[in-house]
Amino acid sequence: MNTPVSDVNSAMKQLAGSLMQKLDTNKDKQLSSEEFSQFLTLLTSTVGSTPLSGIAASGSARAAAAGPACVFEGFDFARPQDTQKSCKDAFASLAMKAGYMPTTKAGAEEWFNTNIKAGLTDLGHTVNWVQGDKFQFSNWQGTWVVDFVRGADGPNPALAWGAEQG
Repeated sequence: MNTPVSDVNSAMKQLAGSLMQKLDTNKDKQLSSEEFSQFLTLLTSTVGSTPLSGIAASGSARAAAAGPACVFEGFDFARPQDTQKSCKDAFASLAMKAGYMPTTKAGAEEWFNTNIKAGLTDLGHTVNWVQGDKFQFSNWQGTWVVDFVRGADGPNPALAWGAEQG
């Protein structure tokens, strides 16, 4: 049985409209490169592949040479992101801007200090210390220790948010 072209076009328009509503996080009826990058990162990490085959979301040669593209676990990019209120949202945004992620505990500390720490501070999240793939921050939510690379030194690391109060 063949499906009429008009039914396919209608279904595609519905799908496109639904996707646009979810992806357009600032509701300006346009899809920014950051919103599209968040979608691609989420999509490719969901299906278990490395986003863009190791090419950085930012497209920079430096990021591509530095390490694999970011793979996120436990981050909800479909909801509006508030980088000043949520340290987790700020971390994810800054990691995407870095365009690559660390894969080892030793590399995680340098990556964090180079790409994340100053940005978190600028957004109002005080970084108290960084050790390997963990850091402690303080903000209006309290003081938290976060393990930010799940599976560091293993075969399938990912950026994560393993937070414990303290």
